[in-house]
Amino acid sequence: MRKKSDTPSDVARARSGAVAKQRSGRAGARRMIDGSRAVPGKVSRGSFHFMQADGFSGLGRIILDKLDRGVILIDARGRVVDANTLAVRVLKAGDGIMLRSGRLAFADAGLDDRLSRMTAQRRTAAVDLPAAIAAQVRRSGGASYRIIVSPVPADVDEREVAFVAVIYAPNEQREISLAVLRDLYGLTPAQARVARSLFAGRSVEGTAAALDLSLNTVRTHLKQIFTRCEVPSQAELLHLLAQGPQRL
Repeated sequence: MRKKSDTPSDVARARSGAVAKQRSGRAGARRMIDGSRAVPGKVSRGSFHFMQADGFSGLGRIILDKLDRGVILIDARGRVVDANTLAVRVLKAGDGIMLRSGRLAFADAGLDDRLSRMTAQRRTAAVDLPAAIAAQVRRSGGASYRIIVSPVPADVDEREVAFVAVIYAPNEQREISLAVLRDLYGLTPAQARVARSLFAGRSVEGTAAALDLSLNTVRTHLKQIFTRCEVPSQAELLHLLAQGPQRL
């Protein structure tokens, strides 16, 4: 609070000190993101640490963690500022997409070089934003990831976010809650368990074994699920479930 006795120079010095403190805090966040030291107030993501002050807001994190897409915030040097839960799982797996010295990196040398050139262009270009990267990332197991890395205009906000990466990871989100299946699609508890098993990647035969049901019982449930979900086939059912919410 400003006192009546404060002179203009006193106010100016106070404001200068506040700005310096804010910059110092941001510098601390950058050092922490690089992995060189821990900083109080960080948001822990297992072995990764992101500063919430420079990343997602609390509400934004709740919303993004409900998506079936990985979302990563990246600064102009390619360092990861923050990531939602699915993206963290992808980064921890390190299969095609990973963290390297705090930076987003790819196992594919050509794609990794494209990202390096993209961030270099962002740091050196005065006005023009670099073109976005859209690529498939092959991995040792499972379907390929698809990723889009897009530049963020410098005047969007005051944070040091230069790029947003969106990861489409088909095998990383293979769980759907029974509550969603019951409440959203109107399935019975038995039908919901069958649908959840199929969505997890099991075959009809595998579902019967996992749920200790006969093959005919699973097939009967599946026909009823088709009717309730208004789809003609198992492929259409899985597509419908993949497009909708997986949890409440």
